[in-house]
Amino acid sequence: MGLDYRVKCCPDGLVTDRRRRIRVLDCTIRDGGICNDWAFDKPLVRRVFRALSEAGVDYMELGYRVRGGQAGPGEGPWRTCHEDDLQDVISESGMRLCTMVDAGRIDPADIPAAADTATKAIRIATYAHQMDEALRLLEDVQNKGYETFVNVMAISTLGPDEVDNFLLQLGRSGVDNVAIVDSYGALYPHHVRYLVHKYMNYLGEKIKVGVHFHNNQQQAFANTIAAIDEGVDFVDATVMGMGRGAGNCPLELLLFYLDNPRYDVAPVLDLVETFAELNEALRWGYHPPYAITGYYNLHPKPAMDRMARPDRYQVRGMYEQLAGRLPAGRAPGTG
Repeated sequence: MGLDYRVKCCPDGLVTDRRRRIRVLDCTIRDGGICNDWAFDKPLVRRVFRALSEAGVDYMELGYRVRGGQAGPGEGPWRTCHEDDLQDVISESGMRLCTMVDAGRIDPADIPAAADTATKAIRIATYAHQMDEALRLLEDVQNKGYETFVNVMAISTLGPDEVDNFLLQLGRSGVDNVAIVDSYGALYPHHVRYLVHKYMNYLGEKIKVGVHFHNNQQQAFANTIAAIDEGVDFVDATVMGMGRGAGNCPLELLLFYLDNPRYDVAPVLDLVETFAELNEALRWGYHPPYAITGYYNLHPKPAMDRMARPDRYQVRGMYEQLAGRLPAGRAPGTG
């Protein structure tokens, strides 16, 4: 056995070739759009599209479709993904385009047939209690010719029986792909390893399993690696980790790790300066308020509110206020 070509202190072959079968889904414009109300200008979205295409990324999620196709006040075009806006930013590419829809926030009539749009995949975001509605929506988009994904959000808040129930439903649904979604950034790698095997066991070989992780506790990349090691089929990432709150797994780190000749990280690195400037204004990424909500398995809204304040890093009071969420003696430093 030779030495690792990059890290010479270790032998080659420590990592299996599972990395080579992964599909990469970039959701910078969709999840990152939560940071700026989807107000990316078209020249930037065009640049991102071209960079991802040149990098060999498999899917680009361009944004949302919503009920009636009407954006809210101040929301940019990637909240609605009208066809004329899509056509303004895309060009010929082997990359598949997708949009996300939220169960309960869209009607089937708002989704065109796949033959009539540049987007060929639909990702349905749902909570477990909305599964009946999500499955009706799934049937509609299947009939319209899309590749389908279902993302059941806030998995960290559900009991094992609740997870079993929705996986049984999805296993019978004919969906193409299902993602493990750590909406609150609460999971660690040992949780991920367990969940990957649970999803795979329930969903079987025909339904592909992937992951979408948030970075509240600086775990998004580590959790993605754990999922890849356990054999998932696709992973989500964003340029410089841009996404709601603490953001997501950084695409550039993921492509380095995959070390796959069919991906080229260089075009993505051309975007870094622009996204670094956005980050200075929008402040996504790891910050202590996000770590606190992630640790306590809470929606990041309190941390997002804290990050908008001048005293954003005076967080001890926030931490102690939330410590009662855990059993006595289980919060760090409480006994």
